[in-house]
Amino acid sequence: MLYRYKIRPKSPFITPLMSDTFFGHLCWALRYDKGEDFLVDFLNSYGNDKSAPVLFSSAFASGMLPRPVLPPLDRKQTRKFIEEKFVNNNAELFKSMTDKQKRFTGMTLVKSWNKIGCLSIKQWKSLKDEYSELRVLETFFERYKREDDFRDLTPFEIEVSASNAINRASGTVTAESGGLFQREKIWYHKGIELDLYVEINSNDMIPIVLRFLTEYLPATGFGADKSIGMGELAITPDDMFEPDRFSGKAPNARLSLSLASFPGIDSYESFYRLKTKFGKLGGDFAFSSPTGGNPKPFKKPVLMYEPGAVFLCDEDFSDKPLLENIHSDERIRHCGIPVSIPFKISEDISYANIAA
Repeated sequence: MLYRYKIRPKSPFITPLMSDTFFGHLCWALRYDKGEDFLVDFLNSYGNDKSAPVLFSSAFASGMLPRPVLPPLDRKQTRKFIEEKFVNNNAELFKSMTDKQKRFTGMTLVKSWNKIGCLSIKQWKSLKDEYSELRVLETFFERYKREDDFRDLTPFEIEVSASNAINRASGTVTAESGGLFQREKIWYHKGIELDLYVEINSNDMIPIVLRFLTEYLPATGFGADKSIGMGELAITPDDMFEPDRFSGKAPNARLSLSLASFPGIDSYESFYRLKTKFGKLGGDFAFSSPTGGNPKPFKKPVLMYEPGAVFLCDEDFSDKPLLENIHSDERIRHCGIPVSIPFKISEDISYANIAA
């Protein structure tokens, strides 16, 4: 069952609101609230041809979804689109332009539209049963005619700042490399609200996830630097959400709403953008080694598909296992099982046809 929660950021964030970090926070919440044995049983319930008890999406601006990562129109298709929509269009918007100006405007806009990385849920509902990049551009064109100019506005700004590395023994700035390092801080726009999708396939986990999101996470904070006020948020369930709106007619593809990486992912024909995650342990393991000795907070790098990845199949991935061998402690695992929604691609975009 798919649920949706509303997130209201109340401070800047150091750590992006990504699916695998939500999962890591849930694991520590289970460890603290239910004990080590409960957490071990929870992690062992993933894979083995069973539906995952809980999966998280990444967080998106309210009312938006990641745009499917699919090949854009080729040059011939783009020229045809521009001739039909801009040159041969007698709308008031273009009456003062020459044909050359119309073509230039069309090429400029199509180039910018191809960079837009999200779609509104309203757009998605109109596209999901016959999806194509041409139809996506047509929806952008209709919006352009109504609004004249629009941009793909992100819900946040990123601030890059330099910080001093402090030697905790001496209390002075570390001498190596000048003692400076750079950090990115995410500032969400005032009044912004985000959508988080949660797939829950175990009835026992429904109240646990509700408490985790609405009580535990707001009380403890999200990601790095929680102790100095970063990652503060408020989360409420979206009682108006109807998951059936994401069902599709004769789907032949899945859109990932999460960071995705699981054993065998390379066997699926897919389109994606890659992100390397340099994960860090949380909870007690952020300052003490899980295996004894010096702290080892960093996981091995993990290569993951970003949200928006498209799998050319109609298979639910909830039965996939967690990633193992990502730390010297074999107990530690990483969740790259995506929340995904079905849709139908109306054009042939297989690898073979693109290569040809």
